[in-house]
Amino acid sequence: MRSTNTPSRISIKDERLDIDRIDHYRLSFFISSESCQISIFDIQKKRLLLLEEVGFNSKISLVENIQTVYDEHTVMAAGFWREVQVFGRNRQFSLVPYPVFDKSLIQQYIQLNEPTDPNLDEYRFKVLDELGLAIAFAYPAALKEWFNEKYPNTSLHFNHQSIAYLKGLKGQLRERAQSSIYVLINDQEVLMAGFNFSRLAIYNQFQFSDSMSLVNGILSTAKQFSEEGQSIPVLLHGSKSLVDKNLPTLKKYFKNIELGQRPSDIMIHPIFNELEGMEYFDVLSNL
Repeated sequence: MRSTNTPSRISIKDERLDIDRIDHYRLSFFISSESCQISIFDIQKKRLLLLEEVGFNSKISLVENIQTVYDEHTVMAAGFWREVQVFGRNRQFSLVPYPVFDKSLIQQYIQLNEPTDPNLDEYRFKVLDELGLAIAFAYPAALKEWFNEKYPNTSLHFNHQSIAYLKGLKGQLRERAQSSIYVLINDQEVLMAGFNFSRLAIYNQFQFSDSMSLVNGILSTAKQFSEEGQSIPVLLHGSKSLVDKNLPTLKKYFKNIELGQRPSDIMIHPIFNELEGMEYFDVLSNL
């Protein structure tokens, strides 16, 4: 589906992907400064049809990288998708309890967590009713302009990776555990959510340098909402290479750690089973 000019880390396609059914499909992008994950999902049949991850060239801009992928990917250029979703992987976000959320203060909320420039960034928010909070987030205005140009007649939605991750965790919560913590490792970045029973107590994203800094990050996060310390149940998702690298050290410090699985409410062809169950959890949770 693509040429080999852009480095692909993974590319899996269900042969039932049908160009004549694209008006039933959702095209999704998870975009960071280093890479992009692309998926195609049949909304009507609830079936995953394609999953790709592409590494970006650090010498060119984010939009130029997306344009390169677009130029090389014949299906992406179709203009009649049912919907297109764009998820930003960045730290320009803030979680606010919904009862006190004021949409006129989105920029200020984000600014508390990460710098943002209204001349360069666009702002959105998403209400997660089941968690009783709103997520304010920013993404590059140039990215919005590019997607609007490429998909002018398509239902286009911008979101943040935290929204997909928290949505996916609903089906994997340790509901009987007084406290539990959920960890997703992506390219040296950690997404981490702490729950008291089914109530979100804390959410954070941070970078880590090695296994011990990851351990310390989990313990520091857990300490803010739980007294269980190293006994707290930990559910781990993430890329296979990073999980394999860090899991031995994590097991030394957390006796109740286990690997998470992919969301259970989607249909996938056995060809996707080359992926481990804990991989691409936030991407698959969006489906």
